[in-house]
Amino acid sequence: MGMYDTVVFLDEPLSCPAGHSLAGFQTKSFPDPSMSNHLIAGGRVLRAVGGSWADAEEGGSLWRISGDEAVHETRYRLEAVSPPSEVRVYSQCAVCEPVLVRVDPARSWGDIVHEHRLLVDFSLQFPAGEPMRVKRVTGDREDLREDLRRTGLRVLSDDDPLAVAHREIRRARGESGRR
Repeated sequence: MGMYDTVVFLDEPLSCPAGHSLAGFQTKSFPDPSMSNHLIAGGRVLRAVGGSWADAEEGGSLWRISGDEAVHETRYRLEAVSPPSEVRVYSQCAVCEPVLVRVDPARSWGDIVHEHRLLVDFSLQFPAGEPMRVKRVTGDREDLREDLRRTGLRVLSDDDPLAVAHREIRRARGESGRR
């Protein structure tokens, strides 16, 4: 796996094929990925520098109370970055229902169903003297289903009784965890 950088779109967030906004992406396209944060605003690429615990002593980081919430703010210095001609960014949609696959043998919790989240990849192109271009590289849930089937996996339809039971159990576990 190794290190990666984070890319956040400030102007207009990118979205999955179903239209759900994605907060941030990972990339290994910048030289020497090192868990840096890159912001894209107005077609420019900026790197956020700083933000360490030492910043608290210099006034770069502060806590405040807002109603019944504690808010931690950190200030970063920005550096303009000359991106490579292409930057590949990737994420997963947390809103789209995962594609479910029947597995043998049972996995953790004795589950025989594995979830495959929708992967969302984009190619950002930075042609010299032109605006940034964004191109989606991956498809939708149906494309993911077909890709998984082609690899020989047993993909469940959304209305398969095992898929329905899996989602009900997942919901029940989530609700009991919130209590």
